[in-house]
Amino acid sequence: MPLKEEFYKRFKISEQPSSIDNEQEREDIKHEIYQRLQQSIDRQRSNDRKRIIKLWTVRSKAAAILIGVCSFLFIGYSYYTREKDKTEYITVQANKGQVLEVLLPDHSTITLNAATIIRYPAKFINSRDVYLEEGEAYFDVSHDASKPFIVHSGGINTKVLGTAFNIKSYKELPNITVTVTRGKVQVNESSKALNTLRPDEQLTFNRSTHKVSTQKVKSANTVTWTHGDFNLDGVYFKEIMLAIENRFSIKAIYDPKVFNNCENSIRFTKKQSLTDVLQVLKTIQPIHYTIKKDSVFISGKPCY
Repeated sequence: MPLKEEFYKRFKISEQPSSIDNEQEREDIKHEIYQRLQQSIDRQRSNDRKRIIKLWTVRSKAAAILIGVCSFLFIGYSYYTREKDKTEYITVQANKGQVLEVLLPDHSTITLNAATIIRYPAKFINSRDVYLEEGEAYFDVSHDASKPFIVHSGGINTKVLGTAFNIKSYKELPNITVTVTRGKVQVNESSKALNTLRPDEQLTFNRSTHKVSTQKVKSANTVTWTHGDFNLDGVYFKEIMLAIENRFSIKAIYDPKVFNNCENSIRFTKKQSLTDVLQVLKTIQPIHYTIKKDSVFISGKPCY
């Protein structure tokens, strides 16, 4: 079909006459052609917009479904992760007058001195972290190179693979002490390495000044308490009284300023009574004491 005829047919225009008599008729024909063209363009734009809206609606629904699925998966994963990260802890407390032994999931053992609290996970996964919240404990650790054993106590961490050691960390005392009886341990303050200890070495860490000292000791004397005996060498009066309080579940009442500079050594066995121990203390320190129910009142002269 000739192009001209196709044009007339598409826009529904009667075939143009072979001749146009006047200018007005020519303008009318041009105007009609313009209107038909504009209507065709408008219809085409309208159809395009409908197709775009329809396509966007379909894509929006798909995106909404995808977002919903992703949100569900994310929430499920987050819940699973939180549940997985929830570690169940076991807390064990030895009351005053008690000495307890605890068997850990890895078959390591911990002996708790009186007035001691520890916390540890019910199951060890990547590492074996134990928290000495308060008191004194003796650790006999099973060897496991893949899971280091770490004891957290009052600002310092003691890391081992398999060994035996003692940690004293009573909050009433100014120092934390770590004593090794077998193997080797590394003691850190946060990420700072303090020292590596071997058998019969003891590290002392001051809570206030963070000062560290290491000395040779007879570690066997340090852990006699695990069998009910006490062997306190070169300790201040406050530490002696704390040991007596915890052993006999009593309250010692005295003026700490009076005995602030008093430093002594004392030994007593599980067979000795409270009176026996106070009598031993009286022979090495000029004190006077009175026992009333569950309290001991102590007075004496200061040490210079």
